[in-house]
Amino acid sequence: MSSDMLLLGATATSTGGLPLVVAAIGYGLVYLGLGAAGPSEKDLLHRRVASSGRATVLSVQSLALQLAGALTGLAVAALPPGPLPWLVSAAVLLAGALLWTRRGERTPPTVAAARQPHDVSSC
Repeated sequence: MSSDMLLLGATATSTGGLPLVVAAIGYGLVYLGLGAAGPSEKDLLHRRVASSGRATVLSVQSLALQLAGALTGLAVAALPPGPLPWLVSAAVLLAGALLWTRRGERTPPTVAAARQPHDVSSC
């Protein structure tokens, strides 16, 4: 998703037809990426949360997204004009995305270790 933010940041001070097309492509890629994550997110929610608590989890998730949007709006308003702050922000997002993808490289536990029952009496 950060490549699309770089596209949007690169067109911040440009005018004309080509920057408009690049900005539109970046905008479309942002929402394509956000929409592609939806089914996996919903599947994870339904597998991990009981039906009695699902509405609460959805409400907390919505509140967190609203808060993140409000704080982002305040941060954007504080940025100085020009393309540099946007490009730096896009680079930070790219670095975060790369760190996030490396997070999944941990070795999963073996099947034998996962099947061993836990002895509660020894704790």
